[in-house]
This record gives sequence, C-alpha cells and structure tokens, in this order.
Amino acid sequence: LTYVEWFTPFPATPDPRHGMYKIRWFIRSGERVTSIIPVSNIARSVHLVPKFGAVAPRHWTSNNV
Repeated sequence: LTYVEWFTPFPATPDPRHGMYKIRWFIRSGERVTSIIPVSNIARSVHLVPKFGAVAPRHWTSNNV
C-alpha cells in the first residue's frame, strides 16, 4: 500500500512563461484529498517542483530538504 496526495488535472496548455504545467492540491470541503491505494494501481509517477515565490529559503540544502 502507498499514501497518495491528489492534485488537480494538468491544464490543456503549459504556462507560457516557463513551459511547465501548473497544478494545485485537490481540495474537497477545505481539506486536501488523500488515499491509501495498492502500489499496483500506480500507472506513473510525476516529479513536482514547488512554487517558492521570489526566493527559495536560504537554509534549505540537499541534506535537509
């Protein structure tokens, strides 16, 4: 079994500024939607890049994030 946090579907086109697709957590009744599912149900994974704002926190390193 695996824990899954669900996100919105990809939009039809990527963001014109950076060519990446912007998604958000899937929210229902004000709460993030999550599930516990069998690993065999996973069709593919996706690598998500966080939206940092102007600057990523300086204290983050490859050792603590």
